[in-house]
Amino acid sequence: MKILTAILSVLTFGLILSISIAGCQQESGLSSTEPHSNLPEKGNPKLDSQLNQLVLAESQGQAASFAQKSNIELVDGKVRVIVECLPDQVDAAIEAAHALGTVETTYDNLLQVVVPITSLSTLADEASIHFIRLPQYPLPGTTHG
Repeated sequence: MKILTAILSVLTFGLILSISIAGCQQESGLSSTEPHSNLPEKGNPKLDSQLNQLVLAESQGQAASFAQKSNIELVDGKVRVIVECLPDQVDAAIEAAHALGTVETTYDNLLQVVVPITSLSTLADEASIHFIRLPQYPLPGTTHG
């Protein structure tokens, strides 16, 4: 009998708690099925965070200053990126990258491309592209051993 009373108490508490939470969500105008509109836009998931920030800065006319502050090298207003292709779709990725920018070199499933900042999202939206990031440069004064 004590076990049954304990189970009923837990169920009652759970029901009261869920009703209370639902009431708070209604009062605040939030719903568990609606996205939170006050959260910041994360950008394109196929672009690394700095490139997403660069795209945003470009849309605000501040790409050059953002690039300078972030140590991103611009080449005549374009950005050099590494495009990681899906392994079985390298040729399609090369074609897409060539249509939007200049393919400088390739290795395995990686492309080095110079592309207008305004074309980064378009390139990232290609089905053959897995991810786009900035090139990695060696740090001075470091050794491998």
